Amino acid sequence: MSALERYWPTSAHATECLPTEAETVDDALLLAVHAPTLLLRRAAQSGLEESADEVALLNELMRPVTDGSAVVVAITGASGVGKSHMVRWLGAQLERHPRRDDLVVVSIPKGVSLRGVVELILKPLVSAEYEVLKRELARASEALTPSIAAELLAAALGEGLKEYRERTVELAKGSSAENVALRPHVAVAEHARNLILAPEARELWLGKVLLRIVGASLGGTNNPSDRQFCAEDLEPPEEAVGYELPHRVQTALAFLGNANGRYRSTAANILQEVLDSALRTVFRITEALQQKSIPEVIDDIRRQLLKENKELVLLIEDLSVLSGIQQPLLDIMVIESNEHGRRVRAPIRTAVAVTDGFLAGRQTVLTRASEQWVVPSEGLSERAIVSKLVELTGRYLNAARWGVEYLQQEFARGARHGADLYAWVPRFEEPLDTEAAERLDAFGRSQQGYPLFPFNELAIRGLAETALKLGSVWTYNPRAFINQVLRKTLAERPAFLDGAFPPPGFKSPRLVAEVRTDLQRKGYSPVLSQKLEVALYFWAGSPISLASGTAVPKPVFEAFSLPWPFDAANSPVRPSAAAPTQIKPPINAEPSTAPVDLASLTSAVDPIPVAPDISAYAEALEAWTPNNRLTNTHARDTRGLIQTALESRLDLGNLCLKGQKIDYRWFWLPPMITANNPNKGLVIQVALPDEPIPPGVLAGLKALARWEKNAKSWCYANAETDYAAADALLDSLECQVLQALAVEAERDAGMMGRTLHIQSLLLGLSTRGQPDNPSFKELFAPGPDESMLLASTVTPSIVRSLEIRSKATICRTEIQDRMRQLIGCFQGAGNKLMGIDIDRLKRAWKTELPQRWVPGLSSSGGLSVEALDVLERVSTEKLPALVNNLQGAVQSLLPIASAAFESDHARVASRDEMRLLVQEVLQLSVWPSGVSESEIRAVIDRLSQDGIESVIQRMRKMSIPSDDELVPVRLAALCAVPLPRLSQLACDVDELNGFFDRLGKLIDSQTRSVELSQAIEQREELTKSLEWES
Repeated sequence: MSALERYWPTSAHATECLPTEAETVDDALLLAVHAPTLLLRRAAQSGLEESADEVALLNELMRPVTDGSAVVVAITGASGVGKSHMVRWLGAQLERHPRRDDLVVVSIPKGVSLRGVVELILKPLVSAEYEVLKRELARASEALTPSIAAELLAAALGEGLKEYRERTVELAKGSSAENVALRPHVAVAEHARNLILAPEARELWLGKVLLRIVGASLGGTNNPSDRQFCAEDLEPPEEAVGYELPHRVQTALAFLGNANGRYRSTAANILQEVLDSALRTVFRITEALQQKSIPEVIDDIRRQLLKENKELVLLIEDLSVLSGIQQPLLDIMVIESNEHGRRVRAPIRTAVAVTDGFLAGRQTVLTRASEQWVVPSEGLSERAIVSKLVELTGRYLNAARWGVEYLQQEFARGARHGADLYAWVPRFEEPLDTEAAERLDAFGRSQQGYPLFPFNELAIRGLAETALKLGSVWTYNPRAFINQVLRKTLAERPAFLDGAFPPPGFKSPRLVAEVRTDLQRKGYSPVLSQKLEVALYFWAGSPISLASGTAVPKPVFEAFSLPWPFDAANSPVRPSAAAPTQIKPPINAEPSTAPVDLASLTSAVDPIPVAPDISAYAEALEAWTPNNRLTNTHARDTRGLIQTALESRLDLGNLCLKGQKIDYRWFWLPPMITANNPNKGLVIQVALPDEPIPPGVLAGLKALARWEKNAKSWCYANAETDYAAADALLDSLECQVLQALAVEAERDAGMMGRTLHIQSLLLGLSTRGQPDNPSFKELFAPGPDESMLLASTVTPSIVRSLEIRSKATICRTEIQDRMRQLIGCFQGAGNKLMGIDIDRLKRAWKTELPQRWVPGLSSSGGLSVEALDVLERVSTEKLPALVNNLQGAVQSLLPIASAAFESDHARVASRDEMRLLVQEVLQLSVWPSGVSESEIRAVIDRLSQDGIESVIQRMRKMSIPSDDELVPVRLAALCAVPLPRLSQLACDVDELNGFFDRLGKLIDSQTRSVELSQAIEQREELTKSLEWES
């Protein structure tokens, strides 16, 4: 058992001394934990503020009222800041006030019911009258069940909304800006009334809202929202979707949902305005008070107190939770004691706690108050807030060590008899041995001398930050600090007794990555490492390194049974003067016998530069989580750092990726919504999604940021640690990059290889439709010159097919160059190909390609737009359309061309015979008009070119492939004779056929006038000479 166990409050004491709401605090505990509070006096009209203290607050409440004025002390501030505490404190002060016997104090706590409030107000009445009214109130309340009260409240609200609408209609007729702004409220009130009065809406969801409000009014509540309407109350639940509602209800819901739901908020405010009167109607308060209003009853009480020479003091802990009686209370507190210069009723003094802004529309109260007393929560410096929290922690710990029962005993003995209201508070002190006392003192004490264990000032600041700091702004909120920090930490007492405090992950520490990495290197178990993270982050002030010194004493860690995580040389000692730098002689230097001036040597050595300041970037990294993205600037900087570092680390040319550069757009940063995250192509995950950012990643990025800021040099203090962190990060990323590049390179090489193969088929460089292995010779063969194969007489459809084919065969050299970069080995920056990565080529050839071919990698500049268009045209998705178009052209050209030639066509004999025929026709002067002699001779020459026999042989073997064949196989069959060559052949044959047809007709016409026998002879001779293979 730890000797400090007695200084850690038990669970029972902690629960009773740290309640979640101030109104449940006993007076003894209230005074035991109270610390002097700084207030602001805010003028009601001008809004000017000046500092004040709680003594001035008490003096204002008890100021002379000889003029008959009503004293109203309005204490305002944000929720949880301590307004109710101040009202309770005033009550405690009044108990020892010199005029206590002249005061009738009525305290109205937060959680009291509506009936309870009225009973408390009636208490100053003489016994007989009080008992009668009390019985009437009880009878009125008991006659109501929650369901009946809810229905009555709906009716009362409907009537209140009707009256509100009528008043607003009249006000909206005015021309002032304020009146004009009220005009939409008329329609909002009407639709809210239709909604509240609709049984269907109450049955679906509004009935629960009304039950919540009447339940809080019947039984009391500590939560102000239980007695208030909110915009969400007017929004139907999901199960109401599709439910058949009356037209007026549907119209109301549609109207209130306009303006992004803004009208719902307006409707909630209007309902809240009429709720006060509606609740009084439901609970029949006026009837129970014998047809008197609450202000009238209070007036009777004050007239009675005047006879007794007493004053009435109302202490209202939170007016906002007293729906149903708010307006009567506001009316009561401003009624003066004098009328026509004569005192007719006892003076009234009111201290009321209200949420900031509650009194803004209640000018009468503001006028009487003349000023508001603000308990500030914003605008305080971090140091001021932490100082206040340290004092608060010390006082609550001291009280919780004793427990409420002991405090009550001490309070009863000493509080009422001394001038100092706090002198009775005992200080918890237990004898400890030397070691335990040292550990207790290591945690520090408050200004009042209360031990802070199990907290210290660093822990109070760090834990408070989790509850009171939003972004960079601190807010002072004692209730939030008590509930979220003190209560939750002290609840871990069993873990402390078991030597297991702080538990792993307590309050989600965010140690800097370098420290988390250091803990991993020290070899602690995962659980111990996580416990140390909590202790370091909160109790040691989140150090930036375990290698640097620390201000936290070692006994703090010993008290929690934790090892000392800082380096051995960094015990928490006072800093001393630095020892002079020792200069070591250079290696292999001859020893000198002359005396050495150490100071001169020290000054001659250049000091190591300090590490560059990257605090802004480091803070952004530490705030980076799977749910909190880096800003666009920091995300861009992060990707740029990684790109720069990897480029200086990797030579991708050595990996057969000539010209490839690291692209910052590859790097994916969690969460998914981070700006410019890649979602396709090559993706490198810097950290995994939905998992905490690894400390090694953060430490590595910080190291790279310092390296880059230091002109990409590791020459600065502690650079060796940064180098190791950066190297570990880059090792991981380099592995991802190389694996991803290998996959993308194979896929891109597959695209380039297939594209070149399809081009080879189209160009007649290959006849293999679906080869198992690529042919390097075919892939890198230059494209043939097809400029001479331009037929001018083809049909428009053939022209279109030729154009489509041409667009699929261009950029061959560019694509071949890219293929070489993906599979080739080059020497240095040169362009001479030294070798081929055959394995990558074979894997690329067998890689399953996507439907659309878009390269994932790009060398310097990337492929041209035209080359990318080629890839698109021959891709898996688009190639069938290309082949179908080609097949249509071949089907129209092949019959014309193939029918003109015999299988044993001899190009030389055919040429000579054709030339002789042309000569004879010219000699006989029977050349057809409109036919160019040069064109016919050009056709004869083209049909007798070298290799024509091979072309004719392939053409005669061509046939239209079946649609069931694989697309590349069909392409190979259709391209046995490339389309330009086939179209040229068909055009030449068609040209000769036309020439022969015209010549034949001309001969017929010229031989009709010759004698029959001679004509027949000439005709046969000419006809015979015109015959050719067709």
